[in-house]
Amino acid sequence: MIEVRELSRRFGEFAAVDNISFSIQKSDGVTALLGPNGAGKTTTMRMLTGFLRASSGSIKINALDLGSEENLVLAKASIGYLPESTPLYPEMLVSEYLAFMGRVRGLSEDILEKRANEVIEELELGSHLYSPIGILSKGFRQRVGLAATLIHDPDIIILDEPTSGLDPNQITHIRKLIKGLGQRKTLILSTHILQEVEDVCDRVIIINRGKIVADESRETLMHSASTYAVISPSSGAREKIERLPAVKGLRALEGNLFHCEIAENSTAQFFRDLAGTGIDVLEFRPLKRSLQEIFQELTHA
Repeated sequence: MIEVRELSRRFGEFAAVDNISFSIQKSDGVTALLGPNGAGKTTTMRMLTGFLRASSGSIKINALDLGSEENLVLAKASIGYLPESTPLYPEMLVSEYLAFMGRVRGLSEDILEKRANEVIEELELGSHLYSPIGILSKGFRQRVGLAATLIHDPDIIILDEPTSGLDPNQITHIRKLIKGLGQRKTLILSTHILQEVEDVCDRVIIINRGKIVADESRETLMHSASTYAVISPSSGAREKIERLPAVKGLRALEGNLFHCEIAENSTAQFFRDLAGTGIDVLEFRPLKRSLQEIFQELTHA
């Protein structure tokens, strides 16, 4: 479990992360950490993994407070972190690199062999096991980095752009793997591919200018509390509807119909105000927006 309370990180006068709080546990599934470039995502992930110290606030990993050096070492053992720029040794064979990473993580030889075989199968690395990393394609290097992230079977997995450089078939495979891991691990995924979030993630945290601007389940976030109605044409309908306080937006449709967006928790008021106007509602349903629309709305400068 990850617990973050009033976390900030400053570089001089600039607040890269500004007093954010959240908690993530296994039951949340895959949590997406989203935001535009420079929003504070990578800084947050680096603090969660202990690579960067916080200016203020606290982080607990499986109840271990990272403010203590001893706890920091213990917590790192339970974390698998794949940064956006995967650190690899190009002169090593894939097999050598996985063995090296397993030993660095303190795995005994028998456990290392078992885990290496598991990640090689999961990530389909068998055909390149004895190839130097330096000659691999970007997609295969990304898979090697992910294998090293998972080699010690961590409880907490933090992935920064894990499908970067992969071809469509590889992306499908890795997304399926991430979904499976999210069912049994505490998993954070940072990506700029919003379709990936819709396909894989259960919860969404959006950061903008160092602050959290949304923290909801994906379904809740994408199903707005607003609703919309399609209104029949009638004399003076547009002017009448625009004056209703419950109406958030109005646009014309084909056939002289109107699409009317109703503000949150204002449905009853809308129908009360509409009574006696002679305007008919032809269609009425909750408003669903794309994640792209929501992201742009929350992070627009």
